[in-house]
Amino acid sequence: LTDRWVGQNVRVRVRSPGRVNLIGDHTDYTGGLVMPMAIDRCTEIIGEPAESVELRSADEAEPALVALDVDDPGAVEPHWARYVAGVVAEMRPRQGLRGSVTSTIPIGAGLSSSHSLLVAVALALGFDGPIAELARLCQRAELRASGVPSGLMDQLSIAGGVAGHALMIDIHELSIDP
Repeated sequence: LTDRWVGQNVRVRVRSPGRVNLIGDHTDYTGGLVMPMAIDRCTEIIGEPAESVELRSADEAEPALVALDVDDPGAVEPHWARYVAGVVAEMRPRQGLRGSVTSTIPIGAGLSSSHSLLVAVALALGFDGPIAELARLCQRAELRASGVPSGLMDQLSIAGGVAGHALMIDIHELSIDP
């Protein structure tokens, strides 16, 4: 979900869900079939245009402060800001964002809170393209941020989730069927 308000200031609000996997754990990085579903818990970013990316979270003591020309997301501190920096490094947006991040996804519970953050940051920075392209961008961002070579299930299920539906995802074909 992405909303843009135009008034005195241009503002953005994006929501990105978490996910659970029903069938197909660890088959996404081998090109197999998976069946996840988006859940009703989400990451939300509300912000306005800025010259860099500055996000504050009630769940984190320190803000994510990321220059638009970041080259090494893995060196950014605090740790959670690396995910933000990974997206910035992959997208190279012309404009940043100053705002807040809130999440109802329990961090570390296996519900893809970090992938939800990646997708939300990309959407908040203006990503506008196909779901598969968004998923690949976020996969590359995670690799740059954490060094973890993840599959695409989390990103595809979060970006392509349909309320009330599980998704049959063919990772090899990058097809999503609710």
